[in-house]
Amino acid sequence: MAALVLPIYPAPSWMGIDLVTSKNVLAPAYGDGEQEIARKGSRYALTFRMPVMPYFRSMEWDDLMAEGDTVVMKVHQPGFNTGAPGVPLVNGAGQSGSSLIIDGLTPSYAIRKGQFLSVITGGRRFLYRARATATANSSGQATVPLRTMLRTSPADNSTVEIAQPMIEGFVRDLGEWAVGIDRLVGLQFTVRER
Repeated sequence: MAALVLPIYPAPSWMGIDLVTSKNVLAPAYGDGEQEIARKGSRYALTFRMPVMPYFRSMEWDDLMAEGDTVVMKVHQPGFNTGAPGVPLVNGAGQSGSSLIIDGLTPSYAIRKGQFLSVITGGRRFLYRARATATANSSGQATVPLRTMLRTSPADNSTVEIAQPMIEGFVRDLGEWAVGIDRLVGLQFTVRER
């Protein structure tokens, strides 16, 4: 199975963010309040609505129809400048839980609350979102609190994509590939992490 990289142009005109949660909700049978138990496995599904494009340009997006392969799509954070994060890497193997220790950052670089980052480990990308702002120390290290738990323990020195985070997953909800009389195509699809 190959990961097919989708074009970065044109940029989506709209992006929806959905958290596919693995949490467990405990509702007692006899009153009292509910409890939520966080579990490993929560992941993202991003829905992209593309601007209308000429049919010939839409042909570059044909990988959306691939069966059995995952696709890689840039996560768009409109109006947000990621700045110069440096060359971020996972700092130490065996990490688990809801935080990620990173080194190789530009000293004093701030990963902001809500900012996306992706980790490449074992030849696969995992998308995460910062739960709170984390600022790199003078050595370029930071512990980033994550919105979800790490789904797999990343290897030491695994690449962390901050400047251009990517989502890898299967294409879902690809609407009809309709070509109008004006020869324009409008695409909408979801990339759901596996």
